[in-house]
Amino acid sequence: MEHPELVEQIRTMLPRHTVGRYDLLPVFSDAALFDRIVRALAAPYRDGVDLVAAPEAIGWILGTALAGRLGAGFLGIRKGGRLPYPPELLTSEYFTDYTGQEKTFEIPAALRLDNRRVLVVDEWIETGAQLQAMCDLLERTGARIVGAACIGLDETPVTARWIRSGWLTCIGTSF
Repeated sequence: MEHPELVEQIRTMLPRHTVGRYDLLPVFSDAALFDRIVRALAAPYRDGVDLVAAPEAIGWILGTALAGRLGAGFLGIRKGGRLPYPPELLTSEYFTDYTGQEKTFEIPAALRLDNRRVLVVDEWIETGAQLQAMCDLLERTGARIVGAACIGLDETPVTARWIRSGWLTCIGTSF
């Protein structure tokens, strides 16, 4: 479900000379707008989430706000090489991002999310590869992914299927 009134307000705040993706930091600086975004993204998941997971760094801004709104815990998913553990104590998931580069997400291998209901959040979804990698990583720990949420996304066959199924909630696709 798109939120045209929020899309229009966000569109007026986005810097127009960015390369490769949108800079949403100006949107986060408007407290009233940010609150409306968080409320809209949280609405479908009330009483259905134990944990919100998001990738560092900008995803953490939106993820922690949603976790607070939902009364859920927060799990930060780290980029490869950032956690202070040897490789054998990590669970890793490799993926190719929207730039074509291979990337890695990691969480501690000891983390068990057995049957916990997890909402996966990112500020923007380009191809869906990063979101899919986070879901795969979390499912390996026993998590039950209940859905995903983002502010915006680039429409691809994968992201369009997620929206049609109701699994992915986003503010808009037309920025």
